[in-house]
Amino acid sequence: MSPFPPPAGPLLLRCRTLLNHARAVPLRDAGVLVENGTVVAVAPFAELADGAPAERTRELDGVVLPAFTDAHSHLRALPLGEQGVADTDLETWVVRLTGTTALDPYDDTTAAAVALVATGVTTVQAIHHSFADADTYAAGVRAVASALTEAGLRAELAVGITDRAEFLPEPLPAAWPGPAREPRSLAAPARGIPPGDLPALAASLAPSCPGVRLGVAPVAPQWCSDEALEVLRRCADGGLRLHTHLLESRHQRTWLGGRDGRDPVSRLDRHGLLGPGLSAAHGVWLTGPEIALLARRGAALVHCPVSNARLASGDAPVRSWLDAGVTVALGMDSQHTAAPDIFAEMRAALAAAERAGGPLTPHEVLAMATEGGAAATGHGGRLGRIAPGFRADLICVATGTTGAKADLDPVERIVSGAAATDVTDVFRSGRPLVAAGAVRGRPAAEAALARLRAVLETDRDARTRRLDSLAAYEEPLRGLLAGIES
Repeated sequence: MSPFPPPAGPLLLRCRTLLNHARAVPLRDAGVLVENGTVVAVAPFAELADGAPAERTRELDGVVLPAFTDAHSHLRALPLGEQGVADTDLETWVVRLTGTTALDPYDDTTAAAVALVATGVTTVQAIHHSFADADTYAAGVRAVASALTEAGLRAELAVGITDRAEFLPEPLPAAWPGPAREPRSLAAPARGIPPGDLPALAASLAPSCPGVRLGVAPVAPQWCSDEALEVLRRCADGGLRLHTHLLESRHQRTWLGGRDGRDPVSRLDRHGLLGPGLSAAHGVWLTGPEIALLARRGAALVHCPVSNARLASGDAPVRSWLDAGVTVALGMDSQHTAAPDIFAEMRAALAAAERAGGPLTPHEVLAMATEGGAAATGHGGRLGRIAPGFRADLICVATGTTGAKADLDPVERIVSGAAATDVTDVFRSGRPLVAAGAVRGRPAAEAALARLRAVLETDRDARTRRLDSLAAYEEPLRGLLAGIES
């Protein structure tokens, strides 16, 4: 049996306002007939009223639209500020992460997944990565997969690998630009899984993770050797999808010297990893020719505007991506300061585009969060629209009918003013995950959050000491990067 079976019998939804897709003309008093988790008809409600018994009819008094995809996540439930990790430049921030408290992956994912459901997300793409040994790594993946399935999310879970230069660029200079030599944990961290073991690990995990689709991740190309990228190509040749971080900061272009095709895009292309099976997050520092190459290869890009702003990465040239024909999705990158809110992420995308000099429309941004996310995660033509043949993943948003935004069309109202708290109903394959504002998994998520915070409190003093120790390396690292740039 599927871990998330469709509801028994037909389901008829009566929608006061229906948006079939991001650019659709709104339909009034529309009906959506669902059978076996799939939309079979969309028509005026009166034409479908006899298609389901009264007890199988639900009235949705808001704007009904396709559910969202969070196309880049790390499934962190708690804001990193609760661990004492403040926003800073990306390279320093990554080093700080090594001092954080390790959290139970099941609890972390449970709380993160339910929070995503509450903001209207039914599909998530996430990277799971650690330096643990194979058994511990596998147990973590199984725990994450189990929590995602129990929360009701459709998930693409990329098993991540790195084997070089995660924290410091290569080659390192003979003289470290600071009072202390770089710690071995930064220059050569202990890694539990060699790249050559990744295909067997991924294959062994698939039977025990029935609720998710497993893929693989070069967590970032500059953190992978040529040997690791070749292993990943073999995984892709075997049908696994790939997800990665790509040119999130300006330093990543020259992280491995930047000579002789060692920039991230060239390396991915040389190893045959640029293609329709690849999605890449951030892309802030892509050049015009690189964007055109990604478009020709059919790779997708995931825009993460809130994360880009918080980690001083810059504003991605999303207008150029779209104009070049690249598939573009939206990702929250687990960078919330309270609860995740994909509506705030859409507004951040509009603001970032204005700053970058290539404005986007609300309809384009909504398309990124729906159809773009579906395509970037391998669900194109099955998710992102409310239409016959598509899975019945849809949400209802209470937008209100009075006030300054009352005259805006529904898409503009939603993108400019809605919030996660306005989501009243969420359906995944026709099954309710949120009904009349009640989130099905909330009790489990609240219990998981309580356990996570108890662990943080227990480790508070030790974590403070770890972070204080790492702080001594921040200025030398910035000096090193500045020297490379110059």
